[in-house]
Amino acid sequence: MRKVLTIFFLSLICTTLAAQKVTFMPQWTAQAQFAGFYVAKEKGFYEDEGLDVTIKHIGNTSTETVMDQLLSGKVDIAEQQLLPSMIERSEGAKLVNVWQLTQVCALCAVAKKPLSTPEDLEGMTIGRWTTAYIELADVLQIINGINAKWVSAFNPVTLFMYGAIDATLCTSYHELNSILLKKGNIPEENILRFSEFGFNSPEDGLYVTEKYYKRNKPAIEKFVRASRRGWDYARQNVKEALEITRKYTDEGHVITNDVMQEHMLKEYLKLIVNPDTGVADYAPVKEDVFINLNKLLYDIGYITRHLDYKEMIKCEE
Repeated sequence: MRKVLTIFFLSLICTTLAAQKVTFMPQWTAQAQFAGFYVAKEKGFYEDEGLDVTIKHIGNTSTETVMDQLLSGKVDIAEQQLLPSMIERSEGAKLVNVWQLTQVCALCAVAKKPLSTPEDLEGMTIGRWTTAYIELADVLQIINGINAKWVSAFNPVTLFMYGAIDATLCTSYHELNSILLKKGNIPEENILRFSEFGFNSPEDGLYVTEKYYKRNKPAIEKFVRASRRGWDYARQNVKEALEITRKYTDEGHVITNDVMQEHMLKEYLKLIVNPDTGVADYAPVKEDVFINLNKLLYDIGYITRHLDYKEMIKCEE
């Protein structure tokens, strides 16, 4: 009996030691936007792949960005948006995209009056974040020749809610839902969805450094496979995914509520669906889309060189 127990415990120890440690950082504090990753962790999908995954969130008061953490090696894999990642790459950061999650642009503008086209933002005072989505806001203004006054704030939605600005940028899965839940009377014609006006670029994806990619490609493939399994599970089990998410929001002391998180997850799941196929197939960024974005960023001066698609996009069909 003692021999059997000894073999059992040795086997258990060897299995634990064999698991490769991976630190993953989502873009922001805990919320349903990252539910599929939480599900993969809590349901043991990463463990099934032989990975010991730690999910680390950036803090509200952190002086470092998620990109800083990734490039310094403090985290192994990070979720980031495509446009800012392209800009970072153009400036010398050796970033590669290893999985594309969302397929549709989530950015919206909400105003006090109807917005038929981006040109209707002319002359408005518009709130935007101090960091996120700055690039797309500038692209919108330059391409459409809009003369608007941008007000950068940690939470521009609050400024809009109190009537301090004419309009605000928001995401369809988070801030827009927050506005609708609080006010409940925003007409659809007052919402300008960027995806409907030629700015439907893919957004959230998983990124690693080239160095990490070359040394840990098998582990990355395992992480992607388990993450996909987590998101597929979350789509089929929304209630359970929200319960799992609540564990992370509670641990992170995130001020939120169940209704908000449910709205967020359901909208975010829509963004994952590929508009070309009608299913969540996690298609890589298309080469022509990448080239067009590259040209756009280059033409307006956001990047100073053209990027190589095959060097940066390592997703597989």
